[in-house]
Amino acid sequence: MKKLLLGLALLATASGVCAQDAPLPADDTLRVRSVKWSIFPIAYYTPETRFGFGAKPVQVRRSAGSLRSDRPSTISPSLVFTTRKQMLSTFLVDFWRKHNAQHIHGWVEYNNYPYVFFGVGNDTPAEAEENYTSKTINLYAQFEQRLARNFYLGMRYDLKREWITEVEEGGFLQSNVVLGSEGITSSGLGPVFLYDNRDNLFTPGKGVFMQMLAQSYNKLLGGSSNFMRYRIDLRKYHTVGPGVLAGQSLFTFASGEVPFQFMSPLGGVNQMRGFLEGRFRDHNAAVLQADYRFPLFWRISGAVFGATGQVTRKNSDFSFNRFKNSGGGGLRYRLNDEGMVVRGDVAYSKEGMYVYFAFGEAF
Repeated sequence: MKKLLLGLALLATASGVCAQDAPLPADDTLRVRSVKWSIFPIAYYTPETRFGFGAKPVQVRRSAGSLRSDRPSTISPSLVFTTRKQMLSTFLVDFWRKHNAQHIHGWVEYNNYPYVFFGVGNDTPAEAEENYTSKTINLYAQFEQRLARNFYLGMRYDLKREWITEVEEGGFLQSNVVLGSEGITSSGLGPVFLYDNRDNLFTPGKGVFMQMLAQSYNKLLGGSSNFMRYRIDLRKYHTVGPGVLAGQSLFTFASGEVPFQFMSPLGGVNQMRGFLEGRFRDHNAAVLQADYRFPLFWRISGAVFGATGQVTRKNSDFSFNRFKNSGGGGLRYRLNDEGMVVRGDVAYSKEGMYVYFAFGEAF
C-alpha cells in the first residue's frame, strides 16, 4: 500500500532576543554575546500517525569576541505528539569553538513511532510492505579538531537501543529471520575526517563539504552484535545564474552482523525524495542527487531536484541498469538571517508522489 506524507510546518514564527544582539563593529569582532531564540510550531498528517502537533525551539548564539567568519552555535530541542499516542523528541546541539577550531555536534532522541519494512535488497516489491512500531533511544556525539585550514579530524560515538513493540501478524519481522527484528542495542565508535569550506552552514552558496566516517559497532562497547559501517559524503555548491547548484554523492557500506536498522537505505526526506524512508535497504548504497535552489521573492525561494541510487549486498553487485530515480521541486522559507529554512517538497518516482515538510535543506 502506497503512503502519501502530508504535512504542514511553520504555522507561525515567534522570535525573541534573549541577550543583546549587537552588530559586528568595524573591527570585525562581536563585543557582546548574542543569543537568539525562535520557536516554530509543527503540525502534520501521515496515514501511520494521523495528526501530529509539536514545537521546535531553536537557539542561535555567538560568543563575545566572535569574528565575522566564526560559525554560529545552535541548540534545538523538539517535541511532537500524535493523535495515536506516539511521540518524537529530540535534543540537538552544534557548537563551534575557538574561531572554528573545534566542532562539537550531537543529539539525544527518544521516539515511539511507526515505520515500514519492505525486506532487504534493491528489488523488493511494494506488496512486501510491513508496518511496525518501535520505541527507540538514540544518542550521537562527535568531536572534531581543526588540523589545518578547513581540515578536521575527530571521533564519533553512536548508541541505539530499540524495542520493537508492534509487528504485522504473519509478517517477515514476526518470523525473526532478519537480524534486528527482536530489537537491538548497538554501540559504535570510530574516526571521522572532515573538509568543509562552505560559506554558510544552513544554505551554502559556494564551497565543498567532504566527510569520511568509519565506525566499529561491537559487543565490547555494549552492543548486541559486531559490525562495521562506513560513510563517504561529498557535496559541492556553486553559484549558477541567480541560484545555487548543489550536488551530493553519498556512499554507505556495512559489513559483519548488520541489523536491518543499520543497513544502507534509500528513501526519505533528505535523500532519494520520492521513496518512502528505507524503501530499499541492503549492506551498501550509492546515492547521487542534485538541487538547483533559486530566489523568488522576499524570504521565499524555490528548488528543483533529482536523484538516483541503488543498494546492493556486495560492492561488485552495483550495476548501471539497477539505479532507482526520483525528482521533484519545492519551496523554501528563510527563517532568520543565519540562513535557516523550512522547506516543502513534492517528489515523484515509480512508487508515486510524496510530499515532504522539513527544517533545513536536504544536504
